[in-house]
Amino acid sequence: MSILTGTLSNEKGLSAFIRKYPLIAYFVLAFAGTWLVISPLVMDAIGLIKLSDVAWMLFYLLASITGPNLAAFYVTGVLECQAGMGRLFRRMFQFRAGLQWYVAVLFTFLVVWLTAYSLLYNGAPLANLAAHPSLLFSAFLPNVIIGLLIPSIGEEPGWRGFALPRMQKLYGPVIASLILGTLHGVWHLPALFTPMLGPFSVDGFVIFVLTAAAGTFIYTWIFNNTRGSVWIAMLLHASSNAASKLTSELVPKDVVLTGWLKVLDSGWINVIAFGAAALTLVVLTRGTLGYRPDRSDY
Repeated sequence: MSILTGTLSNEKGLSAFIRKYPLIAYFVLAFAGTWLVISPLVMDAIGLIKLSDVAWMLFYLLASITGPNLAAFYVTGVLECQAGMGRLFRRMFQFRAGLQWYVAVLFTFLVVWLTAYSLLYNGAPLANLAAHPSLLFSAFLPNVIIGLLIPSIGEEPGWRGFALPRMQKLYGPVIASLILGTLHGVWHLPALFTPMLGPFSVDGFVIFVLTAAAGTFIYTWIFNNTRGSVWIAMLLHASSNAASKLTSELVPKDVVLTGWLKVLDSGWINVIAFGAAALTLVVLTRGTLGYRPDRSDY
């Protein structure tokens, strides 16, 4: 009886904490859910254990769903019960948005990356795409479709579906984007020790976090202008990853950069490009990023 009483007390205590500090609870669960499951992949990468290919893929698939997604639905369940979980789930299938926003979702990140690296490589990436436009259909779009399953569906119900609306109400869209983007970047830390995003370096980690923070402004702007559609956020996440891969393919491999160009090519060009995009959005929207506090539909 005492064990049962203690268990119930712990559950009530956790629920009380979640209700009092929902965002803190969400981020703790999102980080813990991913970092615990991905830890075997890190240990495999640094040689502490040896995973079979099947085990590696299993942990990878689990890590893609046990963090932000699971945390979002669990915390939402505590706060809003099944009705809230149902609303969050339905927003994952909120397809209705203007055609212009679908164009923005699919191509904004690609335009930023292509522009940045074309400036760095004297127009070569853009020229390569113009010479091989079929890559948009043979490489880019297939990666968008794959990205909807991994990692988008495992992340965006949490980052944009749960966290962003609550953070905007507390801090406004600009500060919310900075905080969320930074945490989103730091959340990837274990993956930087694995073949997925590795090898790890301090400079690379800093660049990754800064790029994630700047890129989040694009997410916030599009999210707010599509009535909080988690589907749109998922599609944007998938297209951003696909755009990164395509740009890497379009960058010439036989060109060796030196001096400050080499420094930019190490990743700082991403920080500058997406930082400029973020600043442009803040200026053009006068700091609102499309956010309307009077909306209660998400």
